[in-house]
Amino acid sequence: MRRYLITSCLVLAVFTLILATQAKADSIDDFTYQAGGNTYTWQLPSSPTISADSFLPDVAFGITGVVFFENDIPQDPGAFSFRSLNLGGGLSLGDLIQGTFPIIASDFQIYGGSEDAPTFLTGTFGLTDYTSDGNGLPATLTITAVPEPSSLMLLATGMLALLGLALKKTVVSRLNVLGA
Repeated sequence: MRRYLITSCLVLAVFTLILATQAKADSIDDFTYQAGGNTYTWQLPSSPTISADSFLPDVAFGITGVVFFENDIPQDPGAFSFRSLNLGGGLSLGDLIQGTFPIIASDFQIYGGSEDAPTFLTGTFGLTDYTSDGNGLPATLTITAVPEPSSLMLLATGMLALLGLALKKTVVSRLNVLGA
């Protein structure tokens, strides 16, 4: 019985170590944009890789082929443009299929770093939306970090360790009762 318990613990330890090393992934940010009664959501990497033809130093960078949702309804892939403060900050979203611009907003630079290696800031930002009204309407953009799988794996590993410890105490106490 003791040999089985030790073998089980070793297998569990090796398995959790293997899973924990494979769980590393790119950090992802959730974006929620609200303006004029509409809500747009999408996800992007926290620090996206920008190709050489997709940015202008100190001006802006772009990301294409992003799936976004308008009021929880999936839309055609979009092209995002994120502008530096030199161009008024903010972002634009162009629908590549329909040729429309559901988001045109400014007032805040929502990324740090350079345009060729940006990192999105997290938090809630007050912007001005110019899509439906040329004078501008208030809009908010909320960027939140999605928990990484490695953090969840660390939690799961700890829970498995606690379960194994509880199982061990139960087996040991039963063996003591049986006089083994």
